[in-house]
Amino acid sequence: MAYLEIQDNVRASAVCKSWYEAAVSVRIIDQPPWLIHFPKTKNTYGWLLMSKENSSDFVLFNPFTKDLVVLPYLELWNYYKLVGFSCAPTSSDCVVFTIKDYDPGHVTIRTWSPGQTMWTSMQVESQFLDVEHNNVVFLNGLFYCLNRRNCLAVFDPTLRIWNVLDVPPPRCPDEIDEENWYEGKFVVGYKGDIFIICTCGRKDPLVFKLDLTQGMWEQKYTLGSLTIFASIKSSESRTYVSEGMLRNSVYFPKLCNNEKRCVAYSFDEGRYHQREQSLDWGNEISSDNIWIEPPKNVLELV
Repeated sequence: MAYLEIQDNVRASAVCKSWYEAAVSVRIIDQPPWLIHFPKTKNTYGWLLMSKENSSDFVLFNPFTKDLVVLPYLELWNYYKLVGFSCAPTSSDCVVFTIKDYDPGHVTIRTWSPGQTMWTSMQVESQFLDVEHNNVVFLNGLFYCLNRRNCLAVFDPTLRIWNVLDVPPPRCPDEIDEENWYEGKFVVGYKGDIFIICTCGRKDPLVFKLDLTQGMWEQKYTLGSLTIFASIKSSESRTYVSEGMLRNSVYFPKLCNNEKRCVAYSFDEGRYHQREQSLDWGNEISSDNIWIEPPKNVLELV
């Protein structure tokens, strides 16, 4: 029972009383992430990768424990295009990853890990960077990077290999203006899979899942038991969220008018909550709101 996906766990619990008790005993309610306001951040495992405006100073900061890790000086910080990190800096496996484009046709990749006193740098030929927003996901030991035109590239921090995947981007629907199609894009990983959430004005969001075996993005019309918490700087995914929250839904980093709850889109109902909520993704792109994973003992820390 413990190894079943939540939907299979629920089905199994309907077989008989003993199966119900076994299924419920291992059914774990996921703790949703928190939405906080921080400028210039990237989030992983309760840590924030932060910088000052127009500065070359990067720090990793845990707002719950107040722990701070100062990273080495990063030259020409204001030209970076993508940034992310793999896990908490308390782990020796932590890798901080940045991309810049100094010269046309080339990108410079720099990485840092705990214990290093300077960044490790490499330059590769690539036309990839058409990047305006920070879409980086660390998954299966790799950094996946999505540019504005929905092209996907992968960086292996162990082998130090950069590769732009031969995967056509999701097709823009006929009723949506192609330029607007590139706004309001969110990327998230879940159990080895990568999802893109595409939004455009008042249109319903579209979800695509990467199918590497077929070399394509597959449109998904339901998330099942999955709930996605989307933001430009960091997105999270959860299954079996707590009571009172929507499943098969996407939560966005914008509060409902005069309320302390976020705008969400339900695939079950095919509508936004609140129904009349207006989303201006031009403003959302520059939002400093970010989802963060709180520690399990968060109530003891705040």
